[in-house]
Amino acid sequence: MMYMVGDMNEIMLYSENRLSELGNFITPSTAVKDKDWYLETKGSDTTKWWFEDGEMFATRVIYNIEFQTVSGELYVRFDYNKLFGDFIGRANEGYGIIITDRQNRPVLTEHVGQMDDDQLQSLSRKGTSKASIGGESYLVVNKDIPQTDWILHYLVPDNQYKTGIGNILSATGIIVLICMVFLSIIIFLFSETLLKGIEKLNTKMKMVENGDLTVVVSTNSKDEIGQLTDQFGSMLKQINQLISEVYQTKITQKSAELKALQAQINPHFLYNSLSLINSKALRIDAQEISDVVNHLSSFYRTTLNKGKQIISIQDEWTNVQAYIHIQLAMHNTRFEVEFDADDKVFQFEMIHLILQPIVENAIMHGIDLKREGRGKLILRASLNGEDIVFAVEDNGVGMEPYIIERILEHESTGYGMKNVQDRIQLLFGSEYGIIIHSQPGIGTSVIVRIPQYRHIREEES
Repeated sequence: MMYMVGDMNEIMLYSENRLSELGNFITPSTAVKDKDWYLETKGSDTTKWWFEDGEMFATRVIYNIEFQTVSGELYVRFDYNKLFGDFIGRANEGYGIIITDRQNRPVLTEHVGQMDDDQLQSLSRKGTSKASIGGESYLVVNKDIPQTDWILHYLVPDNQYKTGIGNILSATGIIVLICMVFLSIIIFLFSETLLKGIEKLNTKMKMVENGDLTVVVSTNSKDEIGQLTDQFGSMLKQINQLISEVYQTKITQKSAELKALQAQINPHFLYNSLSLINSKALRIDAQEISDVVNHLSSFYRTTLNKGKQIISIQDEWTNVQAYIHIQLAMHNTRFEVEFDADDKVFQFEMIHLILQPIVENAIMHGIDLKREGRGKLILRASLNGEDIVFAVEDNGVGMEPYIIERILEHESTGYGMKNVQDRIQLLFGSEYGIIIHSQPGIGTSVIVRIPQYRHIREEES
């Protein structure tokens, strides 16, 4: 190692187990047991660096790995001049270099006047600080030296760095002045070219803002302002066109409202006719006919819902019950019906005509096609967390999986399930809608999930 590393002058291993020297490199540790460096090294697991009596050396404890005991202390002495050759005599005039250990004892001082212990102790360990040495004021830059316990202090005289700062400020001022002149020229050119176009466009915009939509906005310029002007002119033309279209739409809407008002005569005529039939039926004691007429009247009243798309769950439930009772009369009560509803769901609202198409499918495509046994239809409504769940179950013929996929993803004649699915997801989102479970020959269950929804209605005049 001494031949390979020219900075080393001596290597010695002080053994804890030997009583006599062995060659030139091993000696008993009793020879140095009174040394400060020996005591501190023996109690540490790191490499220690020392500068004593002009000698520079490093020490480290050596362990017996097998018995986990201290075998000795390694002592390596270095050539001071070679180790610090890069620093000695290299500092610029007026600048200084100090290297100290963790106790602020000097290891190297270069181009620095005599320092007493108080001045050495006042040196900072990191960052920058100020120091006064020999009557001179210094800016001190402090930095740890890796893999040692030393700290490098680089001293710069106040007058040196202040002069440098002054030069930097002067140069900065000249550069700023040049930039301001250059910027003034650019601003002038900018105002002569772009700003005039902006001013013209701004004038046209103010005319439009004041209500003059007949302004013609166009330009021959091809720069960005010219493109913006052309786009504003195009937008103004579209606005005029839309105003014309909206005006025409309003006229059409008024005409449609008149037709809708005339069409309202038909439902009232229907209700009056059903009331008359009911009255006649009661006079002749035809209770069954009266029940059917009442159910039909209730069904159409809630089905029309005054043209609104949102209905209370109570009314929707009444509507589907009336529909089922009409179907029972038409089928001569050939199937059973069971209603199971949690009263708490009736405080919420839902989309109009969701349950009736599902019930119609259960009867027409399920129970009506059943060849054996008595049909049964179950209608449930319950709360599930923050959601409301409806279930329409039948014991009909069931469906194959490909039919379920087809009726939910495509418009299928006679089912209308996709329409119901689209209406639910359009209002409530894709996480809500219909789920169908079916087994051929056993039956079908249609689950409808919607959120707990309350629609704020405007008061009717």
